Amino acid sequence: MNLIDFTLPEIVFLEPSEHLENELESRTVIQHTASHTIMEVIAADEVEGLNFKAGTKTYEFEYLNLYGLVENHLFAVHFTLEEGDMTDIFKQCADWYRAYLSWEDRNILEDEE
Repeated sequence: MNLIDFTLPEIVFLEPSEHLENELESRTVIQHTASHTIMEVIAADEVEGLNFKAGTKTYEFEYLNLYGLVENHLFAVHFTLEEGDMTDIFKQCADWYRAYLSWEDRNILEDEE
């Protein structure tokens, strides 16, 4: 019998349940489990305007894609138990998300071949 390690990774995607249709409507939401932070990832180049509630914590970061183009992204925090400075959490999540985007780029490249 294999024992299952039920420890969650430090950062995870939150996905809608398919039985309730597409609740997030192709939005990307992640959770930083250690700080109980839930944030939305926004492709800033793909939206025309951003309007957040007053006090919403945000963090901008860039990703250099496989074509050499810079993609601008933004985290918008929906919930957190973190009361202090979130810079380290944001940086860790940005690095994690960049790794995800690189993985996706490799998949796109393989599909094109």
